[in-house]
Amino acid sequence: MKNEDDNLKKVPKENPFRVPEGYMEGLTARIMKQIPDEMPQIEPQEVSLWEKVRPILYLAAMFVGLGLFFEAIAYFDTSEEASIVSDSLLVNTEVPDQSLFTEEDSYNEDEDYLAYIEDWYADALIQEELNEEE
Repeated sequence: MKNEDDNLKKVPKENPFRVPEGYMEGLTARIMKQIPDEMPQIEPQEVSLWEKVRPILYLAAMFVGLGLFFEAIAYFDTSEEASIVSDSLLVNTEVPDQSLFTEEDSYNEDEDYLAYIEDWYADALIQEELNEEE
Protein backbone atom coordinates (compact mmCIF):
# COMPACT_ATOMS: atom_id res chain seq x y z
CA MET A 1 0.00 0.00 0.00
CA LYS A 2 2.82 2.34 0.86
CA ASN A 3 4.52 1.52 -2.44
CA GLU A 4 1.39 2.71 -4.32
CA ASP A 5 1.40 5.99 -2.39
CA ASP A 6 5.04 6.54 -3.33
CA ASN A 7 4.23 5.93 -7.00
CA LEU A 8 1.36 8.43 -6.91
CA LYS A 9 3.65 11.08 -5.46
CA LYS A 10 6.06 10.61 -8.38
CA VAL A 11 3.37 11.33 -10.99
CA PRO A 12 3.44 15.01 -12.04
CA LYS A 13 0.29 16.98 -11.19
CA GLU A 14 0.38 19.02 -14.42
CA ASN A 15 -1.57 18.09 -17.53
CA PRO A 16 1.02 16.74 -20.00
CA PHE A 17 -1.20 17.42 -23.01
CA ARG A 18 -1.03 20.84 -24.59
CA VAL A 19 -2.69 22.54 -27.55
CA PRO A 20 -0.22 24.05 -30.03
CA GLU A 21 -0.07 27.83 -30.02
CA GLY A 22 -2.37 29.48 -32.53
CA TYR A 23 -4.42 26.33 -33.04
CA MET A 24 -7.70 27.84 -31.87
CA GLU A 25 -7.24 30.99 -33.93
CA GLY A 26 -9.05 30.60 -37.21
CA LEU A 27 -10.22 27.05 -36.40
CA THR A 28 -13.77 27.77 -37.55
CA ALA A 29 -12.59 29.23 -40.85
CA ARG A 30 -10.36 26.21 -41.55
CA ILE A 31 -13.23 23.79 -40.85
CA MET A 32 -15.63 25.76 -43.06
CA LYS A 33 -13.11 25.67 -45.94
CA GLN A 34 -13.09 21.87 -45.82
CA ILE A 35 -16.90 21.61 -46.09
CA PRO A 36 -18.08 21.54 -49.75
CA ASP A 37 -20.54 24.21 -50.86
CA GLU A 38 -22.93 21.78 -52.48
CA MET A 39 -23.94 18.36 -51.30
CA PRO A 40 -22.90 15.65 -53.75
CA GLN A 41 -25.80 14.14 -55.63
CA ILE A 42 -26.16 10.46 -54.93
CA GLU A 43 -27.95 8.59 -57.65
CA PRO A 44 -30.34 5.96 -56.38
CA GLN A 45 -29.32 2.49 -57.41
CA GLU A 46 -31.83 0.37 -59.23
CA VAL A 47 -32.55 -2.94 -57.56
CA SER A 48 -33.14 -5.73 -60.03
CA LEU A 49 -35.89 -8.29 -59.68
CA TRP A 50 -33.29 -11.01 -59.06
CA GLU A 51 -31.89 -9.12 -56.08
CA LYS A 52 -35.40 -8.80 -54.62
CA VAL A 53 -36.35 -12.47 -55.13
CA ARG A 54 -32.98 -14.05 -54.27
CA PRO A 55 -33.46 -14.18 -50.43
CA ILE A 56 -36.85 -15.83 -50.83
CA LEU A 57 -35.46 -18.41 -53.23
CA TYR A 58 -32.56 -19.16 -50.89
CA LEU A 59 -35.00 -19.68 -48.01
CA ALA A 60 -37.17 -22.00 -50.11
CA ALA A 61 -34.10 -23.96 -51.22
CA MET A 62 -33.03 -24.34 -47.61
CA PHE A 63 -36.41 -25.82 -46.62
CA VAL A 64 -36.40 -28.17 -49.62
CA GLY A 65 -32.88 -29.30 -48.67
CA LEU A 66 -33.91 -29.92 -45.06
CA GLY A 67 -36.95 -31.88 -46.23
CA LEU A 68 -34.81 -34.07 -48.50
CA PHE A 69 -32.28 -34.54 -45.69
CA PHE A 70 -34.92 -35.79 -43.27
CA GLU A 71 -36.50 -37.99 -45.94
CA ALA A 72 -33.09 -39.57 -46.57
CA ILE A 73 -32.63 -40.23 -42.87
CA ALA A 74 -36.07 -41.82 -42.62
CA TYR A 75 -35.41 -43.93 -45.73
CA PHE A 76 -32.06 -45.29 -44.54
CA ASP A 77 -33.15 -45.83 -40.93
CA THR A 78 -34.96 -49.17 -41.27
CA SER A 79 -34.10 -50.69 -37.91
CA GLU A 80 -36.84 -52.16 -35.74
CA GLU A 81 -36.41 -49.51 -33.06
CA ALA A 82 -37.04 -46.76 -35.60
CA SER A 83 -40.24 -48.43 -36.80
CA ILE A 84 -41.47 -48.81 -33.22
CA VAL A 85 -40.83 -45.15 -32.50
CA SER A 86 -42.40 -43.97 -35.75
CA ASP A 87 -45.43 -46.24 -35.20
CA SER A 88 -45.96 -44.83 -31.74
CA LEU A 89 -46.05 -41.30 -33.16
CA LEU A 90 -48.88 -42.08 -35.56
CA VAL A 91 -52.30 -40.76 -34.60
CA ASN A 92 -55.33 -42.97 -35.01
CA THR A 93 -58.03 -40.85 -36.60
CA GLU A 94 -60.73 -43.50 -36.63
CA VAL A 95 -63.73 -42.77 -34.45
CA PRO A 96 -64.60 -45.83 -32.35
CA ASP A 97 -68.10 -47.21 -32.59
CA GLN A 98 -70.03 -45.76 -29.66
CA SER A 99 -72.24 -48.83 -29.41
CA LEU A 100 -69.23 -50.80 -28.15
CA PHE A 101 -69.00 -48.67 -25.01
CA THR A 102 -71.58 -48.78 -22.32
CA GLU A 103 -71.98 -46.96 -19.06
CA GLU A 104 -71.03 -50.14 -17.21
CA ASP A 105 -67.59 -50.14 -18.87
CA SER A 106 -66.83 -46.62 -17.69
CA TYR A 107 -68.18 -47.44 -14.25
CA ASN A 108 -65.93 -50.51 -14.06
CA GLU A 109 -62.94 -48.40 -15.07
CA ASP A 110 -63.69 -45.94 -12.29
CA GLU A 111 -64.02 -48.76 -9.77
CA ASP A 112 -60.76 -50.30 -10.91
CA TYR A 113 -58.98 -46.97 -10.61
CA LEU A 114 -60.35 -46.35 -7.12
CA ALA A 115 -59.35 -49.86 -6.05
CA TYR A 116 -55.84 -49.27 -7.37
CA ILE A 117 -55.52 -45.99 -5.46
CA GLU A 118 -56.87 -47.61 -2.30
CA ASP A 119 -54.38 -50.47 -2.54
CA TRP A 120 -51.52 -48.08 -3.20
CA TYR A 121 -52.31 -45.94 -0.16
CA ALA A 122 -52.83 -49.04 2.02
CA ASP A 123 -49.40 -50.34 0.99
CA ALA A 124 -47.84 -46.94 1.67
CA LEU A 125 -49.40 -46.78 5.15
CA ILE A 126 -48.24 -50.30 5.97
CA GLN A 127 -44.70 -49.47 4.86
CA GLU A 128 -44.78 -46.32 6.98
CA GLU A 129 -45.89 -48.25 10.07
CA LEU A 130 -43.20 -50.88 9.52
CA ASN A 131 -40.56 -48.17 9.26
CA GLU A 132 -41.76 -46.54 12.49
CA GLU A 133 -41.58 -49.85 14.42
CA GLU A 134 -37.98 -50.43 13.37
